[in-house]
Amino acid sequence: MENAESSNIIPLLTVFISGIFGLIVAIVTWKLANHRENRRFKYEQKISDFKEKKELYVTLLASLDKIIRITEIGENYPNLHENMSLISAQIRIFGSENINNKLFEISETLFEWSSEYKQGLPKKLGETNFRMVSTMDTGHMEKAKIIYPTLRKQINELAKVIEDELHQTKKDLIK
Repeated sequence: MENAESSNIIPLLTVFISGIFGLIVAIVTWKLANHRENRRFKYEQKISDFKEKKELYVTLLASLDKIIRITEIGENYPNLHENMSLISAQIRIFGSENINNKLFEISETLFEWSSEYKQGLPKKLGETNFRMVSTMDTGHMEKAKIIYPTLRKQINELAKVIEDELHQTKKDLIK
């Protein structure tokens, strides 16, 4: 009898150990798959964030250029002010400190330049298409011409900072 019981225990023990081993393999496989999916999700989120930030920076630089061009032709840009307010808010939240500092410098210089430039434009004569330049206008235009290279330099510096930041972020994504 003893022999019959021991011969039944060995197969039961083998089935029990195999079951535990199968359960351990299933748990480890599940954990590894879950970890891999989490890493993939985080990577895809970082790529999405990178693309959004890149698009935001391109929009910022394009808007700055648009402000300059619209100012130079003497037009008003009420919708652009709204867009720039939104872009500036997004930059404050998502942009680096360096980019925010550069944008603040540009905003100050852009305001100074555009004010002088607009004051220096020939004044419209009534409801006609004629414009007249006065001696009071030339002083403002001269100040605007002096400020403009500084404005361009600041925008180029911002573009370089953005380029460097995006390049570094892209490098970090590849790691």
